Amino acid sequence: MVSAEVLRACELFEGLSEEELQKIAGVCREERHEGACVIFAEGGEAQTLYILQEGKVRLEYEICPQPDFCREIAIVLDKRGQVFGWSALVRPRRLTATARCVGEVTLIAIKGSDLNDIMEKDSHIGFVVMKKLAEVIASRLREAKKLVGERMMGIL
Repeated sequence: MVSAEVLRACELFEGLSEEELQKIAGVCREERHEGACVIFAEGGEAQTLYILQEGKVRLEYEICPQPDFCREIAIVLDKRGQVFGWSALVRPRRLTATARCVGEVTLIAIKGSDLNDIMEKDSHIGFVVMKKLAEVIASRLREAKKLVGERMMGIL
């Protein structure tokens, strides 16, 4: 079982009490992956939110600013507590990237429907998690825009 202490390092759960973290810990499981395995693929149904514990995960996006002009960009997650697979918490529950392991990876996996149930029952948890989720999404969007700009300028 995943401990509340481990969840405390997650960017999504900053500001939650020990008791609130315990509620979430009860629906978490640990996963280990090796090699360059695909954790999930862009466009698929989002069912699970992931929290990076160890290793690196590459988030790959296909960006098409114009018809017939698509570019792939990638963001590498390498800090303990970073989240991905956030689409499991919001409709239409479609994955916006492909997540690929970079070597050996340890993750915490949370079924999106389980976390949504907890957030609906405890509005403080829901408010904190969704506020932090908005920050994560905004940060990824800024990073993706920067990478697209650099690629279009020939920097990458």
